[in-house]
Amino acid sequence: MIRSLKRTQKSPVRWENSIMSERWCLSACSLLLICAVRLHCSQAVKVENVLTQSNFYQTQEPTGEYMFQFDEDEIFYVDLDKKETKWRLPQFGETATFEAAGALQNIGIMKHNLNIMMKRSNMTAARNVAPDIHLFPENPVVFEVPNTLICLASKFFPPVVKMSWMKNNQPVTDGVSETDFYPTPDGSFRKFLYLGFVPKQDDIYTCSVEHAGQPTNPTNQFWRPETSSPHPETSENIICGLGLAVGIVGIVAGIVLIFKALRRSNPGSGY
Repeated sequence: MIRSLKRTQKSPVRWENSIMSERWCLSACSLLLICAVRLHCSQAVKVENVLTQSNFYQTQEPTGEYMFQFDEDEIFYVDLDKKETKWRLPQFGETATFEAAGALQNIGIMKHNLNIMMKRSNMTAARNVAPDIHLFPENPVVFEVPNTLICLASKFFPPVVKMSWMKNNQPVTDGVSETDFYPTPDGSFRKFLYLGFVPKQDDIYTCSVEHAGQPTNPTNQFWRPETSSPHPETSENIICGLGLAVGIVGIVAGIVLIFKALRRSNPGSGY
C-alpha cells in the first residue's frame, strides 16, 4: 500500500491519496500562486484552498480511479474504461481540458508497481474498515413534493463497496445515481448514492451497503418520510398582541405622568 507517499510492503493494494496537494493563495495583484505544500506543514501557514489529485489501483473492482478535487469537491475524474475525462459540472469542461492519456499512463505504472509489491508482501491483504452509513433527504420533506434521498457511506477502506436502494422491500433502480470514491485526509473513502423520489406516508426506504469490513452483508439502513407538523402560531400571536398592548398602555401612562409632573412643577405655565 502507498499512503500519502509512505510505503508499506504488507498489502497487495496500492493506492495513492492526496499525492499532490496544492495550496492556492491569492496575491495582492490578483495572481493565483500555486504552492506545493505537504499536508503536514506547519500550522502557521494559512491555507485558503486545496487542490488534490487522488489515484489508486487495486486488484478488486473498481480496479482504479484517477480524480482531481478542489476543497474535497470533485472537479473531474477519468473514465478508465472509456478513456475519457468526465467533468463533475459541464461548465468546468468549457474552461479547461485534461488529456485522459496521462491518467492511463499513471494507472499503468501503479499496476506494474502493485504486482511487485504483492510478491514482496507475500500476498498479504489490506485491512478492511467498515463504512458508516447515513440517510437523509436533500430538502425538507413535504408529502407529494419531489425530493432526493441521499445515502452516504463514509470512513471505509479499501474503496470497494456496493450500494443499492429498496422501497418497501422492493429493489429500486429508476432515479438512482452515485458518485465515485471520494478520498478523505485520514486515508479512508466516502461515496454517495442518490434516489429521486416523491415522499408518501407509510413508505419505507432502505439503503443496502456491502463491504468486506462489515460483520454482516448487506448492512441495511432504513428511512421513513416524516414531515414536521406546523407549529401553532395562535398562542404566539395572542402573546405578541398582549405584549404590544401593554407596551402602548405603558407609553400612554408614562406621557400622562410626565405632563402631570410638569403641571405641578410649573403651575403658571399654562399646562
